[in-house]
Amino acid sequence: MITLYLIRHGETEWNKSGRYQGSTDVALSDMGMAQAEKVASYFKDIPLDGVITSPLKRARITAEGIAKSHGMELEIVPALQELCFGDWEGKTFSEIDQLWPGMISEMYHHPDQLRLPHGESFRDCQVRTMAFMKELLSRGDHKSYAIVSHGAALRTIICAMIDIPLSRSWNMGLSNASITEIRHFVGENNMNDMNMLFSLNQIAHLADTATSHLPK
Repeated sequence: MITLYLIRHGETEWNKSGRYQGSTDVALSDMGMAQAEKVASYFKDIPLDGVITSPLKRARITAEGIAKSHGMELEIVPALQELCFGDWEGKTFSEIDQLWPGMISEMYHHPDQLRLPHGESFRDCQVRTMAFMKELLSRGDHKSYAIVSHGAALRTIICAMIDIPLSRSWNMGLSNASITEIRHFVGENNMNDMNMLFSLNQIAHLADTATSHLPK
């Protein structure tokens, strides 16, 4: 069995102000730094074979504490970067609604059919994230990995791994610094090559640092 802990990065100032980040390299807020410490504390006594992160600093800094507590080097994987939101990056929900009326609603309801202006499509993002995940799963059985990435990118992974249509990717909440656990079964009789969701959007470890920035 291979255990995958999928972790969303801690809060940023752009999360707080409702600005799309995408491929823009935004730093963690003070609250995000506190959340990163909580995540590192949570994983301190959980056996891990690797700590893997997107290169964007909001994810990388969230991952650093986990790696440090295990005496590991980070594995930095460009394929885990956030979906590129193109012309939306740096803009608020209301600014986007004024410039592209109805397009935010279209993204939430039909993400599988949308390409963002000068950005990526959700399908393109899923192709690159899952290419890496398949390579990771091929590294061998009886492994556990902490993987730090981003809201949209993680949704593409979760949808693919538990056979949810990409069109439903926004039907699950993923809070900042949340943990989602998926187990991949290898050679285990009737469950061979099966993925099972064990938890989604765990935030109990965050206690008073939990935040929820809902879509607008």
